[in-house]
Amino acid sequence: MFRGAAGAVGNVAGQLAKLRGCRVIGSAGSTEKVQFLREECGFDGAFNYKAGPVLEQLNREAPDGIDVYFDNVGGEALEAGALGDASAWPDRRCGGISGYNDGKPQPGPSNLMNMVGKRLTMKGLIVSDWLDRRAEFEREVGGYFKAGKLKHKETVVKGIDHAVDAFIGLFHGQNIGKMVVELAERNRTGNRRSHAPLRHIYGGGCSNPFG
Repeated sequence: MFRGAAGAVGNVAGQLAKLRGCRVIGSAGSTEKVQFLREECGFDGAFNYKAGPVLEQLNREAPDGIDVYFDNVGGEALEAGALGDASAWPDRRCGGISGYNDGKPQPGPSNLMNMVGKRLTMKGLIVSDWLDRRAEFEREVGGYFKAGKLKHKETVVKGIDHAVDAFIGLFHGQNIGKMVVELAERNRTGNRRSHAPLRHIYGGGCSNPFG
C-alpha cells in the first residue's frame, strides 16, 4: 500500500514493488492520478482519498489486509492506513507532506495501541542510509527503465519566474510524477541548449532514480 502514490517517489516505489511480484495498491488525490496509477504504472488497485473515507476504500481494495505500508503523506489517513483494521505489516515512513507547513504539530494517532496488538513495526526511510547500494540500484532500475518496464512522468512548468509556484504546487498536489521547472528550451533534436541546463524542483527523492 502506497500513499502519495502518484508523486515522484510513490509511483516509482510502487512500480518496483510490482516488478518484484507484489500486489500493489495506491492512494492519490484525483481521478486523473488514480487513472495514471492503474493504467500507466500497473497498480493492481488505486483510489482517490478525497472521494470517501480512506478506511472504507482501503478495505474495498484490500479486503484481506495489507502487508507493507509506504507513507509519504502522514496526517489523518495514517490512522486508517498504518494503524487501521487492515494493518498487519511493517510501515515504512518516507515523508509527511501533509504536515510540512503546519503552524503547530499535529496530534498523534488515536489508535497507536494497535501497534501492540498487531505487532507492527514502523521505521523511517532516509535515502542516505542506502548510498552504499547506489550502484546496485542504478543497474537494476536503469535496466527496468531502458526496457520500458518502469514508467516515468513529469509535470513540467516552464520558466524560472514560475519556480516558486511550482514548488508550492507540490504541497497542493498539482503534480503527477516529478515536478520539473524547465529553464532551457529543447532544440529540434530534443537536446537542451548548452547555455542553460534544466533544473528540477521536486518533492522527495528517496526512491526516485530520475532525480
